[in-house]
Amino acid sequence: MKKLINMLKKDEETISIGRICAVLAMVLFIVVSLFLAFSVKTWGNYDTFAWVCLAFVLVQLGNKAIETRMFKIGDGKQ
Repeated sequence: MKKLINMLKKDEETISIGRICAVLAMVLFIVVSLFLAFSVKTWGNYDTFAWVCLAFVLVQLGNKAIETRMFKIGDGKQ
């Protein structure tokens, strides 16, 4: 459990809201998808929901990559 919490941290003391929201979006996507699959139901807005969840996760991954690169350049490491 500590490893999971450490993965969500922005630095030593701060938990990243963006990372938590990305994890929640992925969990929500999985739960809704499984619910619809097991109950054999359809949802008219499912495609929009799926794209939004995917986009949010990808934006957070891109943000992490940009932050990591920026910090490396700012520290003088290349």
